[in-house]
Amino acid sequence: MQRLGTYVHQAGAAVAATLLTLVPGPLAADEGPVDGSAAGVTVEIVENVPDQPSWDFEIPEAVDRYELPAFGLVSLPKKYTDRGLLAERSNPFIVSATAKLALPAGEYRLILRSKNAARLLVDGKPVAETQFLSPNASGHEHVPERTAAADPRTPALLPGHQEQIAALTLDGDPHDFRLLAFVGGKRLRPEIGEVWVAVAQGDQPPELLSPATTTIPLTDASWASYAADCQRQQAQRDRQARQAAGAHEADYWAARHDIARREWSDRPAVPVPEVKRLDAAFNDIDRFINARLEAAGIIPETLCDDLAFLRRVTLDTAGVVPSRAEIEAFLADQSPNRRSSVIDRLLADPRWADHWVGYWQDVLAENPGILKPTLNNTGPFRWWIHESFSDNKPFDRFATELVRMDGGTWSGGPAGFAMATQNDAPMASKAHVIAKAFLGLEMQCARCHDAPFQPFKQHELFSVAAMLAREPQQVPPTSTVIASERARRPLIEVTLEPGVPVAPAWPFSELAAAELPDGILQNPIDPRERLAAIITSPRNVRFAQVIVNRLWQRYLGAGLVEPVDDWPVDWPAADASHAELLEYLARELVTHDYDLKHVARLILNSHTYQRAVPAAAQSAGGESNQRLFASPLRRRLSAEQLVDSLFLVAGKDMHCEELTMDPEGRRPVTEMQNLGTPRRAWQFTSLSNERDRPALSLPVAQSIVDVLAAYGWRESRQNPLTVREEAATPLQPMVLANGIAGSRITRLSDDSALTELALEDRPVQQLVEAVFLQILSRGPTEDERQTFVELLNDGYDDRRVAGAEAVPARSLRLASAVSWSNHLSPEATRIKLDLERIARQGDPPTTRLQADWRERMEDMAWALLNSPEFIFVP
Repeated sequence: MQRLGTYVHQAGAAVAATLLTLVPGPLAADEGPVDGSAAGVTVEIVENVPDQPSWDFEIPEAVDRYELPAFGLVSLPKKYTDRGLLAERSNPFIVSATAKLALPAGEYRLILRSKNAARLLVDGKPVAETQFLSPNASGHEHVPERTAAADPRTPALLPGHQEQIAALTLDGDPHDFRLLAFVGGKRLRPEIGEVWVAVAQGDQPPELLSPATTTIPLTDASWASYAADCQRQQAQRDRQARQAAGAHEADYWAARHDIARREWSDRPAVPVPEVKRLDAAFNDIDRFINARLEAAGIIPETLCDDLAFLRRVTLDTAGVVPSRAEIEAFLADQSPNRRSSVIDRLLADPRWADHWVGYWQDVLAENPGILKPTLNNTGPFRWWIHESFSDNKPFDRFATELVRMDGGTWSGGPAGFAMATQNDAPMASKAHVIAKAFLGLEMQCARCHDAPFQPFKQHELFSVAAMLAREPQQVPPTSTVIASERARRPLIEVTLEPGVPVAPAWPFSELAAAELPDGILQNPIDPRERLAAIITSPRNVRFAQVIVNRLWQRYLGAGLVEPVDDWPVDWPAADASHAELLEYLARELVTHDYDLKHVARLILNSHTYQRAVPAAAQSAGGESNQRLFASPLRRRLSAEQLVDSLFLVAGKDMHCEELTMDPEGRRPVTEMQNLGTPRRAWQFTSLSNERDRPALSLPVAQSIVDVLAAYGWRESRQNPLTVREEAATPLQPMVLANGIAGSRITRLSDDSALTELALEDRPVQQLVEAVFLQILSRGPTEDERQTFVELLNDGYDDRRVAGAEAVPARSLRLASAVSWSNHLSPEATRIKLDLERIARQGDPPTTRLQADWRERMEDMAWALLNSPEFIFVP
């Protein structure tokens, strides 16, 4: 234990100064030496500290320890349970950063920046300290003036942040530096914000305090680069911590998969059919498909060309179109198996996880709210979904973890799935989601009465709900249909009276027996775990079939069973287009440890997947073709694919605000959430507020949400959904062609990849080729080349402006200090309306290109991005 002492700085201002001269001498008795490292800064996380606005307490032992290159904190390690699931830290907790430094003798300025209270100690003596953050209970505060940074050469202060300057005289000897940062507190969200210690001598620009020999200047660009590096390294540390924490759980699942393989070895395999057209088959999938096509007299489509294949498979795995570098690398590979090689590369790409999150957010009704998040919303279990696919978690484990609903509610664990406050029967809602997602059972109608179009009784849904709740469940009066004696007889039946308790029980013995193989259950007396085990048991063939059918539908455009989430209970009577292929793929999933990537690899390598998609007028066989898969179906990009691809081809960051209405962090997580700064489309959520107040708007984020919503993304996911509404609407081309986001993408600003292409020294014909590759993943036709060469040729040789310099992209660090704490102020509304006006102006155009020629180049980009070809999977 180490006592901090009773020093409390009373500066009161956001920027203040203290003075301390250090000479060699012993440390204060109550401080003790730091555990610093000459190689870096040692960072420790200390939980279970007193919830008080004071440093007068003893520091408990650290629970996490790692190293950073400097005294700069932008993210913190995640906490995991012994099953490797995201968990909550205590609120508050402390971050301690220590290092032993020997700076040259002389006078220094130290700048301490933090969001909440922080203090800097040198040899145990306080040098600088910032104030404790106070919670907020209303929106009637005044909008504070933007506090200038202590040094104008450093990045601007973010909302709610504060600084203090300390003058320090050093003697050239080693000294112990310690930074302590308080995170969270009573009615505060536990967010670190930006915490750093900068050092400077004389008029020199500040640098991050660091034991490293390489300096880290505190400019906007350098700090952004440092922060990005720290976040990447933290993600790697989190993955290692997650695997270490869940090592015992991984052993359990390895044993379960051994059981599954033994169970399926006793199940007769489906024979692969022989077909005459073996030249049109790459693997067993093709043989199953071709056998049905031959029997129907349908000739399959030829394979699509290489670049169409690359665009399709990159969209289906990484969720974006291929970059120009990926295209050039693919074209440079002349090996006969280059398609298989690129599939292997893409399945190992970390973007695989990004692409799956949006799909499962819909299927599992993940619905976090940044305002009043407990108002019948879920927790943000999107982070658990992302980690699961990043780790390529076996899918039976994925489903089990969701059903168990362990981990943290607010930190992103599957416990967030359990949250459904202000819902009269929350576990019935979750039972509906689980049955639809993993068993293909549509039980929505059974929430209030016996289902009229499916063979489900209300008591069956509530039996599953009781297993989830671990106790009997009663049908609330608000979840039933009460028949009046004088009214006509309703078309539906109600066989479960309100208030009657329904005991935990598995109601679908015809799907999966309640009897489980030995070694499956870890806690036999837990009904929730028993439910998870029954659903994912290797004896439940339905689970594996439903999952592989979801993969097939996503890659080919239609499932082997349709609808993919509404199957008949009596499976042998289901209308499957290829029952034997479905059985084959289910066996492949189970016998390969429920590895989705294994099944995806089989599908993506098949000729069935790689065939060309004909125009509707040229498609032979009509509906029979679609059900027999002579070719994949025409698919439109999902909303997430579209938005992420737009920013990829432009080479731009989203430059979006944090997804929160309380950037200061002065409201508890039960009232306000901060979902961070989005980098991919799946990270967005509804931005609506209770009264549509402009002071709470997020203009840049809203411009991106507008595109997502127009193309089928749901701002609110109250119910599970597999297939979104994809009907074309007039709003879709309008928002892409005329919206703020579309304008940003086509604008040749200084952070645009298209601007860099235009500045390169090359003939205009080659520029047209490069832009087509960048946007459409193919070269232009002769007519297209001629059209755009004529458009760009005039003034091409003089397009560059001599001496003009690049202007950094507009930084949202300059956004206002408007927050929930002051959003009722008229000034808050005026500021946000000004920011919306700025957002509508889009990115400032580059001055390195002549304006007239630049606008014609933008017209070319606009035309390609708004072509139907861009929004469809080839």
